[in-house]
Amino acid sequence: MKTIYDALSIRGRVTYAIMCFERYVTYKYPYKDMSAVADMMWKIIDDSDYIDNSAYRYMEIIPEYLFEANDFNSSEFDYLTEKEYDYFTSLLPTPDIDADLNTIMHSIYDIAMEYAYTALELDSPETKEYLQEDSKILKISNITLPKVDDIPKYEWDDTHGWGQPFDGRYLSIILK
Repeated sequence: MKTIYDALSIRGRVTYAIMCFERYVTYKYPYKDMSAVADMMWKIIDDSDYIDNSAYRYMEIIPEYLFEANDFNSSEFDYLTEKEYDYFTSLLPTPDIDADLNTIMHSIYDIAMEYAYTALELDSPETKEYLQEDSKILKISNITLPKVDDIPKYEWDDTHGWGQPFDGRYLSIILK
């Protein structure tokens, strides 16, 4: 089945999910400064590091993982410092308070990592399912969906489906 996401590479799909996150949090949490979260997300698609390394670092602030332990010392973070842990746990709601936010944040990681260590399947249908769920969450909350046309497009064959790394911060509504 054709979707609006078909023309997007994996990085393009991560970009769309980040844009969904930004719209969601600016609507639901207008008084919280989510720029540190957004900055970490945008690093997944730029060329500051490999996509998997950036995604692993980001994964540690997804509420499902961030709040898994009762405190920093009983957690097993590979990247997050205690200071960052304190900051993000005070900023982000737990998954039981906002499951939709957790779902959207998790989708960014899932899209980036779906094919990280395997051959990329043509059209990568699994990654489109994450975007459909993110879009559904925004629609239910009456939040305007991001425009797919704003995201850079690459021929699937030119980049093996991954898309070129790019600094998508110009698309951000949080980091402006």
